Amino acid sequence: MKIAAPKEIYSGEKRVALTPTSAGQLQKLGYEVLVESGAGISARFSNEDYKASGVDVLKSSASLWQKADIII
Repeated sequence: MKIAAPKEIYSGEKRVALTPTSAGQLQKLGYEVLVESGAGISARFSNEDYKASGVDVLKSSASLWQKADIII
């Protein structure tokens, strides 16, 4: 099952639904985790932080929504 976190769309929003740590925990439970590129920037998490946790970083929201089973 694929769990995905898109970028926030509201102006000034600094939260992200998944941190690299929480994404890693989900992976340990057997889930595949996807994050839209730049989703964590305002929360000070880079794409590289997510990649280091084993997360697939997708370039577009369209591909994220197409591939995900669950959006958080």
